[in-house]
Amino acid sequence: MIGNMLLKQVMPRLRSVVRTIPKIGCEDDEEIIQDATLVAAKMMDSAEKAGHAFTAGNVAYYAAKAARCGRRSYYQGRCDAMSAGCQIDGNARLESMDAETEYVYDGYEPGTLHDVLSPFGSEAHESDPAEEAGRNLDWKQFLAAHSPRHRVVILVLVEGGTMREAGKRCGLKDTVVLSRACGQFTGAEIEAVFIDALHEAYADGREPKAKDIVEAMTRCVPLAQLMDGEIAALRHWAKGRAREAASHAVSASAARNGRRIASMAN
Repeated sequence: MIGNMLLKQVMPRLRSVVRTIPKIGCEDDEEIIQDATLVAAKMMDSAEKAGHAFTAGNVAYYAAKAARCGRRSYYQGRCDAMSAGCQIDGNARLESMDAETEYVYDGYEPGTLHDVLSPFGSEAHESDPAEEAGRNLDWKQFLAAHSPRHRVVILVLVEGGTMREAGKRCGLKDTVVLSRACGQFTGAEIEAVFIDALHEAYADGREPKAKDIVEAMTRCVPLAQLMDGEIAALRHWAKGRAREAASHAVSASAARNGRRIASMAN
């Protein structure tokens, strides 16, 4: 049913409006029709699985509208510079590598984008200035310009390590202690505690450590402790009136059901 509607009712409608759909790059009418047909097929399949009714006119209208906005079956976003949507919005533009530019190549005639982006030197014998700058970089002076923690991260990454390894070398491995210490803290309270530890460490001219964060937590009283009486009363009122979201409640209920079924079987 879907295939018959797609071929005999949706595609003719798309052919009648294909000239109003902007083409990007090498796209032509036939390619737009094929892509819009695929988008329409996906719409019909999704609507049928969801149990929604649809007509050929509605499907063709929304498929053509998606194509007109720059959405394609292979990509519907607008962030990729190669996408039709990004180019239709005017945020990007594709040019041929053989297109002439204002750059005069070898002093005779205008060059192309290929000449501009080609390796440095007409015969590609000369090295790239960026590569030369990297080779001539004074690494000792470069590392000395960064903090000790940043130097450790740079050296670990240069050696082929990961940020996780760099964090361990910097002493950021007391996550278990921190997670236990902030068990009753909300997200805003954790942020405030970290800012407090950051200021304390900055006053001493160093980076914050896990010890600083724990000490800042001891100086802060979380809302869960200030309002423990009200919270306990609210939990007592909700017990039996609302379904618990914790996994242990579900497992306990399943265990009770299992025992009930076992007793009925016996």
